[in-house]
Amino acid sequence: MIALAACGGGGGGDTPDAFVVDADPSAPDAMPREIVMETHTLMPGELVEGIMTGGPAESAQIQLSAPTPTIGWNIHGHAAGGTQVAHEEFDQMTVSYPFTPPAESKWYLLVRNDGGVTTDVVIKVQLFGDLAWEWQ
Repeated sequence: MIALAACGGGGGGDTPDAFVVDADPSAPDAMPREIVMETHTLMPGELVEGIMTGGPAESAQIQLSAPTPTIGWNIHGHAAGGTQVAHEEFDQMTVSYPFTPPAESKWYLLVRNDGGVTTDVVIKVQLFGDLAWEWQ
């Protein structure tokens, strides 16, 4: 049997580093290279789209929020003239999604107001590695 003990000046309440739990295991540990953050006022059915260019060595942490559950969004590509949807959700109020491109390409983040009234959508994208961002 192996016993683990913490070294230190004895307060009794210290937790050894080996037992510290990551607050969000899906979030990358490195600092993002770039953070894109904008609020878009979208009318019903209106969309905005950003382009992430990169591949499997890069990643992004995507966060979206609106005052009501009216966000429809997806990440898609257009290889060989078709459309490949990597992930899609509807009727969301908040989104937190880690994205790693499955292949080297342009990946489109489409965010749409699926509600019946104009709403503000906050879009925050943290870019890691060499993943590039541009608004379409």
